[in-house]
Amino acid sequence: MQSYDVVIIGCGVAGMATATRLQAAGKSTLILEAHGQPGGCAGFFSKKGFSFDVGATTLVDFEQGGIGGELLNAIGLKMPESEPLDYRLWLPGKSIQLYRDKNKWHQERIAKLGNTPAHARFWALMDKLARVFWQASSKGVKLPIQNIGDALNAVNSIGISNILLGRFLNCTVIDILKKNGLENDRELKAVLSMLVEDTVNSTLEEAP
Repeated sequence: MQSYDVVIIGCGVAGMATATRLQAAGKSTLILEAHGQPGGCAGFFSKKGFSFDVGATTLVDFEQGGIGGELLNAIGLKMPESEPLDYRLWLPGKSIQLYRDKNKWHQERIAKLGNTPAHARFWALMDKLARVFWQASSKGVKLPIQNIGDALNAVNSIGISNILLGRFLNCTVIDILKKNGLENDRELKAVLSMLVEDTVNSTLEEAP
């Protein structure tokens, strides 16, 4: 019977990424998957000749300096050449362009999703949380925190100046909307719901 250095449970994106990192480091790996094909939440199923996505369908931050770029560099693969894509969301009576360019996206949401002080506070917090999240992810933050080493690594990953953001750790998107009095803003909630469903296959009431 063949032996392996590491056995990985689950052939989703995380399992496959872990296996490729280990293989790049010279370890032999075996991935065990309960379903009939790899992919996890990035997979699909077929029925009556049609294919259906079962979860998140977008891989983000696959660029130089990003999390995806770091993975490809670590396993010895080159970054594929591609054009950045912008999304367009359609709502009753209007469409909203989700620009990858941050300045364009800021202007678009002001023009299409409201420019009240409450909207400004909401987006300022969401932008800061997103920026700190990506910063921590790129530095290898480990959650849940299980020991003092994990805690020190978490503080280093997010930076001392962002420690107070920890109070939002158990908040959901709907909690932040309520905090700013925007829980009844139907257009904003529709846009956020589409983004949350596309990226983490969840709802505003459940997505952290």
